[in-house]
Amino acid sequence: MVVRQYPRFHITFSGTLVHQSRLHQIDKALDLSIKGCRLESPFRAFAGMKVDLLLYIPDDKTPILIQGAVVRWSGAQGIGIEFQYLASPHRERLDCTLQRFETTAGQS
Repeated sequence: MVVRQYPRFHITFSGTLVHQSRLHQIDKALDLSIKGCRLESPFRAFAGMKVDLLLYIPDDKTPILIQGAVVRWSGAQGIGIEFQYLASPHRERLDCTLQRFETTAGQS
């Protein structure tokens, strides 16, 4: 069992991954926490790669922007991404999103 510093929530949402000014569709994002996410994408990512993300959360019209995220792993289970820094308005929106889903989504 993996012990996590922050709870992860099973939230299905879409998004866009940006690497070297190119946009890559996120097929499905599966887990979300204040420090990272797991997603599915045809993009071939590798550990250590820096990316930006636009996360389209259900019931939220404006995407959450995450700049300078780092790919921690990539494989059959998807792509694991760690958020290094979130600008204040995006961090607040992510906090609100996680609080909203805390009562309706399962934690892992």
